Amino acid sequence: MTNHSNGNIPRVILGAMTFGLDSTSSETSACKVRGPQNVAPFLNTLISHGHVEVDTARVYGNGDSEIVLSQLPELTAHLKIATKVFPYEAGILNKVNLPQQFRASLKALNASKVDILYLHAPDYSVPLEETCKAVDDLYKEGLFERFGVSNYASWQVAHIHAICTQNNYVLPTVYQGAYNPIGRDVVPELLPCLKYFNMSFYAYNPICGGILSGKYRFDHVPEGSRYESSSPLGKMIRGMYWNKANFEAVASLTQVATTLNLTLLEATLRWMRHHSGLTARDGILIGASTVAQLEESLTELDKGPLPEEMVKAFDEAWDHVKMFSQSYFRGENAAAIPILKSQKE
Repeated sequence: MTNHSNGNIPRVILGAMTFGLDSTSSETSACKVRGPQNVAPFLNTLISHGHVEVDTARVYGNGDSEIVLSQLPELTAHLKIATKVFPYEAGILNKVNLPQQFRASLKALNASKVDILYLHAPDYSVPLEETCKAVDDLYKEGLFERFGVSNYASWQVAHIHAICTQNNYVLPTVYQGAYNPIGRDVVPELLPCLKYFNMSFYAYNPICGGILSGKYRFDHVPEGSRYESSSPLGKMIRGMYWNKANFEAVASLTQVATTLNLTLLEATLRWMRHHSGLTARDGILIGASTVAQLEESLTELDKGPLPEEMVKAFDEAWDHVKMFSQSYFRGENAAAIPILKSQKE
């Protein structure tokens, strides 16, 4: 894609899906970093690189991601926190349950307000008019600064925007969706839609669920990794990204990167920062399970644009995998994200 460097580069947001409490089960969540004493170095590292946004959700760590952040007030005082309400079953995004879940997030975060309130995914059982009204009521209470949506189709974004405009509700101003060099489903329709409505785009899974780190092999799933199929979450993520085409792309990309004295991770993150079409109003979400991983990612993101040969290799890799790429939105019949019963309470 076109180089959008020259200082007009996307911001960086730390994803908190790997954070939890000492008691959080690693088998039923993605939490690899447990306890405030272990989470604190991640926040300090983020701040040391000049970034201030942290992204969590009610479902992360089965609620414990929010709680552990609340246990670090001396750090979160310097940060902007975003969270999400998730429709784990039909009816959650209605006028009763949506506010209830969001208030549970505020309580867990020990916060009077957050920067962004996201709708984590569509709830097809509830009219969008009702959902938008519930969000606006919370906004009028002063409980969040920005309204965001995630995993919605572009037509739904347009519908939400129309409803909010017609009723003088708070407008959605940010969208969070999957985007990386070998997962570009958002480019043809969603990104132009967001530009039309003057909305920011925050990209999650910038390294394709870790596939573009280069550390995985198609014929071997490391024990304890996010792709281990013993957990429902692992099965879901594996179904999204673990396919032969992606690993063929990784092999060819690694070969080109090596000839240019680059690691695949470095090349991927520099592509996201300088060649993805994202600008200063947009963002890149990064996650990590060790401070060293976070430091490496932040350092690579600070580097400049890629050689044209590497950019071309990424374009060719996308051509190779695009027919297997996952849709950017969550359809009505999509499998639900695995979630503990306790999260429903």
